[in-house]
Amino acid sequence: MKNKHLDKKKGMSRRQMLKLLGASAVTYGLLGASSKAFSKNAAHIVIVGGGIGGASAAKYLRLLNADVKITLVEPNPYYIFCPGSNEVIPGWVTLEDLMASYTTLKTRYKVNVIQDKATFIDYDKKQLKLEKGGVLSYHKLIVSPGPMHGYHAIEGFNKELAEGDFPSAYNAGRQTMTLRRQILSMKKGGTVIIAPPENDYRCPPAPYERASFIAAMLKEKNPSAKILILDAKDKFVLSDNYIFYWKKQFGYGTENSMIEWVPAKKGGKVVKLDVSNHAVITSDGQSHKGEVINIIPPEAAGLFAMQNDLADKQWCPVDFLDFSSMRHDDVYVIGDSVDGAPMPKTGYIASNQARIVVQAINDELHGREIGTPFLINDCVAMAGHDYGMALSTTFRYDGKGKRLKDLYYIPKVETNPVKQIVRQQVAENWQRTFRKDIFE
Repeated sequence: MKNKHLDKKKGMSRRQMLKLLGASAVTYGLLGASSKAFSKNAAHIVIVGGGIGGASAAKYLRLLNADVKITLVEPNPYYIFCPGSNEVIPGWVTLEDLMASYTTLKTRYKVNVIQDKATFIDYDKKQLKLEKGGVLSYHKLIVSPGPMHGYHAIEGFNKELAEGDFPSAYNAGRQTMTLRRQILSMKKGGTVIIAPPENDYRCPPAPYERASFIAAMLKEKNPSAKILILDAKDKFVLSDNYIFYWKKQFGYGTENSMIEWVPAKKGGKVVKLDVSNHAVITSDGQSHKGEVINIIPPEAAGLFAMQNDLADKQWCPVDFLDFSSMRHDDVYVIGDSVDGAPMPKTGYIASNQARIVVQAINDELHGREIGTPFLINDCVAMAGHDYGMALSTTFRYDGKGKRLKDLYYIPKVETNPVKQIVRQQVAENWQRTFRKDIFE
């Protein structure tokens, strides 16, 4: 695939796109309501969150049931996919490529899309209150708020710093662009520090994919620069594949390696950000200076879930039969906020959880017994434009109150260069197809 310049105009301009990213919420009329008139007796399913989980729930519920009324509440006019967003950093794709609108959900699938922020659930009245004052009554409520970033877990770090000179860039958008600009303008021989969090967090391979892409970028533009991965874990998914690639491309394990990975047991966990010295402090007390510091904070259930009593200490407990909340009736939680281990937190899992939920809701509406769920996670990743990888996992229902049974398949390191490129192309095309499936 040919690299595309990040400022290339395609559809809306970059200026228009950034304007949208910074735009405040506007009236409901921007996206409007579905033109289809539903019966007064039609069940009303309300969905909070228009990311992968929420959008999947809206689309697949409509495919199952033409008569149910569906309302999606989302404060942003566009969704920017996190899967694939690491490619923005070296300039292989643009943010514009990752943007999706809610137009198709509204027009083709007759979903009432409200651009507003959900604030409060009245469980007794079965009502959802919105920031602008609106109130929605529901029969069933699906909550897909995404994760909340725990900036406070690192001393001296906060959301304001992440929005400024110390981007986390773990929600695709302005921070992604800031990180790219910082790396491009870094002095010769400078250091990029990447600090991945402990499990669980969204898209487990993403920090290491990011390191690979940045290394490819620096190899071309700043070959004497270094990447220091200071990890809060002692191991990471697909590590054999990444390390194999890093050895081949970036001299990993040698004195001249462009990438160094420090696990938690060797003092890798970042515990403090030292803003004044542009450095981080690790658990062993060492200070590491970096021209670019990319701290990816630990995560927890989304703030909306936390504020509405859907979460325990960190995540939202659910019944894995239908992903209904263990705390409140007629409410379902999907996506990154779910207490779902051993399930990883991925977009593909969120979309499959959505399918389980809407099938269960549709079965209940038609008086049918809810079926036993079976979930699949297909996760793709790349180390570069010449090396792709994937893993597959199945999750089986094991009874009420029990965790799902999992079976993992992680392919061994592929040494054949032709097969490496084929896997990269599969990963790239898989991401494109997945994005289309959700919003088209």
